[in-house]
Amino acid sequence: MNVLDVKAALAAAVWCCAPGADEAGGEASSAAGRPPAEDTSCGVGGVLPPIGNTGGKLTGDEVRAGHDWGNWTFPAERRDEVRALVTGVLGPAEERDRGANTYKASASWESGCLLAWTEGRREAWLSMNGDSCDMIAPGAKLGFFKQLLALGVKCTRLDIRLDVSRALVSMDDVHAAAEAGNVVGFKRYDPRRSRDMYSGELDEDQALFGSRGKNGGGTYYRVYDKGLESDGEIDCIRFEAELSGDRADAWFATICGATDTAAMLKWFGTIAVSSIGFFDKSGAHQHRDRFAILGWWEKLVHLVGESVKLATSRVKPSLEGTVRWACATWPRALARIANAVDCQGMNGAAELLRFVEDLVDAGERKLQSRPAPLLDQGLSVGVLRAERFSPMLR
Repeated sequence: MNVLDVKAALAAAVWCCAPGADEAGGEASSAAGRPPAEDTSCGVGGVLPPIGNTGGKLTGDEVRAGHDWGNWTFPAERRDEVRALVTGVLGPAEERDRGANTYKASASWESGCLLAWTEGRREAWLSMNGDSCDMIAPGAKLGFFKQLLALGVKCTRLDIRLDVSRALVSMDDVHAAAEAGNVVGFKRYDPRRSRDMYSGELDEDQALFGSRGKNGGGTYYRVYDKGLESDGEIDCIRFEAELSGDRADAWFATICGATDTAAMLKWFGTIAVSSIGFFDKSGAHQHRDRFAILGWWEKLVHLVGESVKLATSRVKPSLEGTVRWACATWPRALARIANAVDCQGMNGAAELLRFVEDLVDAGERKLQSRPAPLLDQGLSVGVLRAERFSPMLR
């Protein structure tokens, strides 16, 4: 099976989650902040939580998806509201006598979550570590995310994990693929294995892909033996995507478009698996669509894809995510059009308004003939002009 086969087999599973996908099978829109198609060419849908409770050990063909870290910035005037929201799930915070990150003042929760700010600075910062993320029950997490988004946050880091049973994959499989160059999506591979000199047993086993920071492309990926890292508390192989910058914000807006917890977990699975791929490149002459998927990766991809098909609810595109996308992508294009009209001796602003009105009319005709699975109709003109959207236009 090659990349094209994988795409064909799993397209329906991914499509049912795609923001902006309409019933007639048109192009999936990036309106809710979904990264472009090339970022998910090896992707599949998310996963449902396993049936039953096996504690920290995954058995058989089990996979579990989760959210492991999150950083957000937000308008400083919303600091009290953000603090109250987090306090509602983590308990009270305490003021600290020092700052955090690049901010001069901060407060912290017992679980390690941080809120930081500087008086006079326009934005503040929230950082939720893994322990804090785990304190929010899956059933409450989507509501928490939606409330954060409503407060005007911008996600700057988002870590998503997929815990996989050892019956499906081993770290030897991952290292062998990386050493053979059979990894899609990254140019840099950093193996980290260490042993106890007395027992000879491994005490660390990781495969790191990509780079953090401005040269990292927005995704840093770790595959590691969680059993070693947690001293046996969580016995599995963990695949973890660390998203940053615009990519983190785009995926966060997309997750917030989920209608329920199962749909949210679908997106977690989509992110974890679509951010990397393991394919046999030999004989393909670097033609990506000719790569044959490795057997263990095919099994994992298939399992995650099958989990998607068990959930029939569609993810409705987030209207607020659509507005955020419009604020980020429209201004320059519209300004170019207006300037071009001005250069022709006409009133650019007036002609631009007529142009936009024509686009809206055309869109309404399409919606009447082919209703899209949108929308939260409660978004009023007042909300569009609300202060929480204005920073996006600056």
